[in-house]
Amino acid sequence: MMDVVWSDEALQVLDYLLEKWTIKEIENFEIRFDKLILRLQIHKEICPKSKLLNYRKCFIDKNNSLIYQDVNNMIFLVAIIDNKSSHSY
Repeated sequence: MMDVVWSDEALQVLDYLLEKWTIKEIENFEIRFDKLILRLQIHKEICPKSKLLNYRKCFIDKNNSLIYQDVNNMIFLVAIIDNKSSHSY
């Protein structure tokens, strides 16, 4: 399986979610996120390309998406973004 590497930005967003969300919300997010990561490790290009070169954007849930990149056969988690906000991704 491919290794998964977290960017500082992705880790900061995860920390923020852990502070602001309920235990139930975190558990639901974790289940969806883990399933997505497992799928990416098998099929790294299942998510569509983002607006930025070499990034891909995956829908996690109605509120969040994952921005990632395949770097040297590793999945590099660039960011977790709020779907309601405007991002350059």
